[in-house]
Amino acid sequence: MSSRIPMYARFMRDLPGFLKKRVTLDDAREWVGRTLAHREEGFLRLVQRGVYTRPKSPYLFLLREAGCEYGDLVKLVGEEGLESALGILYDRGVYVSFDEFKGRTPIVRGSQTLETTADDFDNPHLRRHYESESGGSTGAGTRVGVELDTVFEGANSTMLGLAAHGLLQVPAVIWTSVLPNGVGVVLLLQSVLMRNVLRRWFAPVNPGDQRRPLRFRFANAYIFATSRAMRLGLPHPEPLPAAEAVTIARVSASYARQEGQCLVRCAISMSLRVALAARKEGIDLTGVTFMGAGEPPSAAKVSGITDSGARYVPTYTFSEGGRVGMGCANPIDGTDVHFFSHRLAVIQRPQLVPGTAATVNAFCYTSLLPTAPKLMLNMESDDFGVLEKRSCGCLLEAAGLSDHIRQVRSARKLTGEGITLIGSDLERIMEELLPARFGGSTLDYQLVEEEDASGFTRITLLVSPELPIADEDEPVRVLLEALGKGELRADVARSVLAAAGTVRMRREKPVANSRGKLPPFKTMAHRR
Repeated sequence: MSSRIPMYARFMRDLPGFLKKRVTLDDAREWVGRTLAHREEGFLRLVQRGVYTRPKSPYLFLLREAGCEYGDLVKLVGEEGLESALGILYDRGVYVSFDEFKGRTPIVRGSQTLETTADDFDNPHLRRHYESESGGSTGAGTRVGVELDTVFEGANSTMLGLAAHGLLQVPAVIWTSVLPNGVGVVLLLQSVLMRNVLRRWFAPVNPGDQRRPLRFRFANAYIFATSRAMRLGLPHPEPLPAAEAVTIARVSASYARQEGQCLVRCAISMSLRVALAARKEGIDLTGVTFMGAGEPPSAAKVSGITDSGARYVPTYTFSEGGRVGMGCANPIDGTDVHFFSHRLAVIQRPQLVPGTAATVNAFCYTSLLPTAPKLMLNMESDDFGVLEKRSCGCLLEAAGLSDHIRQVRSARKLTGEGITLIGSDLERIMEELLPARFGGSTLDYQLVEEEDASGFTRITLLVSPELPIADEDEPVRVLLEALGKGELRADVARSVLAAAGTVRMRREKPVANSRGKLPPFKTMAHRR
């Protein structure tokens, strides 16, 4: 904690002034337009300050291996444009894989090897005010420093996205965990900036049940203490397990009846739970809009939500990169989002799907803003989908955001209830822990991501029928316990997945791919 004292002293000093700031729609338009007009200069300035002045930067190692000094980079971007320049750099070896970015594997290019940690990719000029943690995997979550200016920057983007759907001043509730999951705090703070403070905050697990170190408890407590002193009326998190989704249905329907609309922000599986509970109880959700990310918005999920009378607006976010995009108001399908090209650059490159011979056109992201918590330079995200430029006529296009991303999926992540499990971390459980506990070998166990008849994404543990297991529920319990022994966000993952019943076991032979290989996990991407 002592090493973080300056960070939290800064937080205590700056939070009251931050909470007095406000963002208008005109401010948001002007800010996004100005940032778009200077994105190449922004990229070069960020790389100059964050990479070329840092001898230990992993990107400096990669750029010099590619023979690219700063003057060469300036010339390349000037002649080719930003995205083309990034493509040329990628092909010369200037990129980081997902596991390299997480510090799980060393960077190897040719005969050169560089050992790294996740912290090596931090933005060295970020003025951290508090921390969150990325991921819900079984491995170490990545600490993500948060600067209040980053939250302020994101409010401009969010405001445009909400305005495109007529949701700027409607009553809003959220259903997401507390710190170390940073989503709820960011939404709470941004709601103050946009002059529409959240009405209710529901947490899918009891905050008291999580192992939360002092730094996270302090950040939460100070936000609410400052709120009381400033009479902002910020809502405290209310514990609400997944099984009690009908509470969200009743609250949101009540707001919609009284004020015409209500916005509910949560993962899409949580949204689906609310919609199904509403239909079961005969609650009309007309006027309610669900908005969220966390897992792919499949046609079955979106249909299950809209059948309740509500509508669904997709968003695309990941912890280290922040908001990637928000839903188009005139979409091609239920997954269509406007790419926030003022914040990030993206190119696509072929990537092998683990356990198969197939490749997908994966997104590789690059940071553009000085408030980026992590520096990304062609970071392979493991996500893939359709990237296209088209005219849709909505407010986000009018602001200059004409690139669209849709049909996003992950090549190596299992998802459920907005929780992400990383395949490389699951291998230890599947290949070591379960065989040691229940017998058999790695050929007898497999995790499969699949969608049930209601549209929920389930994570199914396949166990060979030949294995003698007395208690059929025990393998899932062991799997969830292993999650709980990981880092902080992994403990949140265990709590949410267990409460929602997302992980289940089925007695079935694990399924090999077309080449006879047996991967320890199979995502939706494997079937694509």
